[in-house]
Amino acid sequence: MKVPLITLLIVLSSVIAAEKHEAAQPIEAQEGGKATVQYRTNSPTNLENDMLICKRLDGNFSDLNSYIYSRRHGQEHPQPPMEQYRNRTRLVLEDLRKGIVTLEIFPVHSSDSGRYKCFIRKQNITFNFTIVVIPKKKTDAFKMTTASAGIKTNPDAEPTKHPNVWGIVIPIVLGLGLVLVVIFRWNVIKPWLSNIVRRRRDKEETFEMQTLRTPGAERDESVDNAGAANGPRNIQQEV
Repeated sequence: MKVPLITLLIVLSSVIAAEKHEAAQPIEAQEGGKATVQYRTNSPTNLENDMLICKRLDGNFSDLNSYIYSRRHGQEHPQPPMEQYRNRTRLVLEDLRKGIVTLEIFPVHSSDSGRYKCFIRKQNITFNFTIVVIPKKKTDAFKMTTASAGIKTNPDAEPTKHPNVWGIVIPIVLGLGLVLVVIFRWNVIKPWLSNIVRRRRDKEETFEMQTLRTPGAERDESVDNAGAANGPRNIQQEV
């Protein structure tokens, strides 16, 4: 009885060991790009309704749980994923129906570098993998930006000297502003000067009228009138 039991334990341990898989090479992904993890089962079994769990193993996360993706009875995320993986993980359903687990992480962050584990409960399969995120270089980001804008760069060319636009625009604006101020002030000052001249003229005319009506002027006027009246009489007497 001991020999069959030992044989059974050896067979079971070999089966369990065969169900654990480790990716031969780490999965490299460019920061900001997409990381694709893929595992093929031995038979093309439809895994759409199977329980599938993917977790972090290295502890490089801030949440209490370590889930990045979960699936149960055809429903996604029955166990909420970590905050840093929300809306960034997707399982390709077309591959899942063929017995292929294809997990995508997009966009990739630098904190995604680490070790992971996925478990398929019905198939009793566990596979581990490692993601290595390649940092995005500043020069690559600059090339992508200039390429999308259609700008051709030549590192050997001397920088183009652009004219000082403000040195041209500011004097023009100041000159136009000065002209507008002069025009505005002249339109305001001109009526004011006209009013002063008219008032001064009115005062002079009023002064002249008052001067003509003084008592001395009236006596002179009466004498002149009397002389004009007596003149003919004297002439008659002399005759």
